[in-house]
Amino acid sequence: MMSEAKHLARPLALVALILFGGCSPRTPAPPFAEFVIAAGDSAFWVRSDGGGVRMRGAPIVLSRLDGRFQELYVEDDDRSFEDAFFVGQTLYQRDLVTGDSIEVFRDSVVASMAGKYARKHPDARRLATDEDTEEDPASSASAELSVLAVHGPYLSLEYHVDTGGATDDTWHMTRHEVVDLRSGRRVGLAELLGKGMATTVLGRARRLYRETVDSVLKDERAPARRAAQAIKRFKFDPTSFALAAPSGALMIAFSAPGRGNGGEGFVLPIRPIAVSEPAWWAEAREALPTSITDGEERWVRPRYTVRAVYDTIVRPVRLVLEDSSGRVYAIGGVTAPVHRIYWLDNPDFDSTQRRALIKAFDEAALYDDATRTASSTGTPVVFAMNRTRVTGHGSRITFP
Repeated sequence: MMSEAKHLARPLALVALILFGGCSPRTPAPPFAEFVIAAGDSAFWVRSDGGGVRMRGAPIVLSRLDGRFQELYVEDDDRSFEDAFFVGQTLYQRDLVTGDSIEVFRDSVVASMAGKYARKHPDARRLATDEDTEEDPASSASAELSVLAVHGPYLSLEYHVDTGGATDDTWHMTRHEVVDLRSGRRVGLAELLGKGMATTVLGRARRLYRETVDSVLKDERAPARRAAQAIKRFKFDPTSFALAAPSGALMIAFSAPGRGNGGEGFVLPIRPIAVSEPAWWAEAREALPTSITDGEERWVRPRYTVRAVYDTIVRPVRLVLEDSSGRVYAIGGVTAPVHRIYWLDNPDFDSTQRRALIKAFDEAALYDDATRTASSTGTPVVFAMNRTRVTGHGSRITFP
């Protein structure tokens, strides 16, 4: 009898398992969400639905204007001769739907130097793209562009020029610029903030610069003494600044360019200045975190929250999705830092833009490694273009 009871209990238990789904409740599906994350040197497309959370990455730098995605990329402008190396750079943005590109920023210094060299040496032979200059050229100049930040329609970039060669005419230059992505024009404070606010900010920046210099000059410690010798080489420039949002609020970050031996090629950063947010900032603010705490950033949406968790031990930033009930779903790891998030689910992403973004991610997956990069003290930044693949790092970028 005991044996028969055991055999009878097994099918009954199986029926209960089928009818009631077992003893443990089913894990709820994650909330619907879709967005593109700009992080480190890549973009990451995240989609969450009843099938789970999926993420796809691509080595591509994106901006978004009026709901349309743009790809940022850099091209070399090689004007070298047999005994002179001249390579400038131009930054473009390409509309993913139309494929049309517009010039955002063009180096003019290297082009001007190449022109002067050609006029001075009328018999010099211009090199083809597959030819190299001599090992120790008499003259050389190269430009490097890097993206510092993208806030709505405005791009903050760093522009660096190095010159050198067999002659003693060697110098370096670094400055920061803000460019309107809609027109490719460099913009000043008055256009960004209004004339009254711009005047106030400039006055504050000059005072901060003087305070920075004075504090270094008054410091008697040995490291400060060495810094005092270099700080004399810097000069405040009201046109050298970038936009920043370290806590999600708009700030202006001035940087005094260095001049002469010991300062040239560097910038002296000045403490960022908080400003009243102009009307255009509302669009840029949508992509930034709604709250920042020690080691974590949060983007709070109506149906869910995206969390970026920074860990000093684990290099990738851990991304998680949290629903309105507090349930957490892992997304994956991305390169630090997370710059901004472009939302695709509110309003809904139209089919034309979706197809264009899919194509851009597919093309980026085929990018080869035929690139060279320069050392950097900044965040890795990858630029991608249709015909020539280029990668770069932070505040110093060189391309093939």
